[in-house]
Amino acid sequence: MVDSFGNSHSIKGLLFAARQTLCAFPDTFKQSQSPHGRAGGACVIHTIRRERSPILEAESTLTSNRVRPKNLILTRMPEDRFAAIAQALVPVDLPSGMVLSNPNQPVRHVYFPVSGLISVDALTKKGESVEVGVIGREGFGGLPGVLGDLQMEHSVIIQGSGSGLRIRASIVREEFLRGGQFAELIHQFVYLQLVQTSQSALCNRLHPVDARMARWMLTASDRLESPMLNLTQEFLAQMLGSRRSTVTVAAGDLQRQRLIDYSRGRIKILDRVGLEQVACECYGIVRSAYERVLGQY
Repeated sequence: MVDSFGNSHSIKGLLFAARQTLCAFPDTFKQSQSPHGRAGGACVIHTIRRERSPILEAESTLTSNRVRPKNLILTRMPEDRFAAIAQALVPVDLPSGMVLSNPNQPVRHVYFPVSGLISVDALTKKGESVEVGVIGREGFGGLPGVLGDLQMEHSVIIQGSGSGLRIRASIVREEFLRGGQFAELIHQFVYLQLVQTSQSALCNRLHPVDARMARWMLTASDRLESPMLNLTQEFLAQMLGSRRSTVTVAAGDLQRQRLIDYSRGRIKILDRVGLEQVACECYGIVRSAYERVLGQY
């Protein structure tokens, strides 16, 4: 296999290194935090137990058996093209808050999530941010690197923890330039991101906070494929571009209507149909585009 720096390693070598690290540091690893509470630096292992690491299990299986991961783009690649890049795919944990790319910094890797939620945020010079897109296992993080632009103007972070596969952006770009079905899958993803971003611009300008909040919860639930959302009101306010006090009131209203349950940074959608009635039309527009392009997955 090939790591993110282009060096070759055998599976046995990786397992040996993992065991050595485990013996030296038997306790749980934790990710480093930046002053703003987001993960600083590269991805680290979130939790390591004394049994064989599931990440290394997945890596061994992926390399030897060409098992398709649950990421939709990788699943729908032609068999021969997936085999061509399989050895370069490195299974990784994607803990909440992990930074995949910062504004105006090189995009060296592409991340294909198989679970979890990626957030694309537009930032101001003052550090204010508004979410302009979310990505689940239907897509990937690191699009500029695939399109040939080595930098991105937005911040890309993990909003809901999960796992995925990391690969050098140059490898994915080379495969993209070959054309064929893989290029078509990338084009579909780009189109859906455009739909989502443009609808977000309209939504943030015209719709009230409670409707936008309902829309965001439903969208996040769709990408995570779960009614459970882990986030604080402060983070939600940041994503919606609203004051925390405004978000607190809106979340309280949704809870009193028994549409959601909110406690200690955990949101559970109790009544999806009711929440859809509160959400603005933007949710339905974007969801229809995803269903039309991707079908049921």
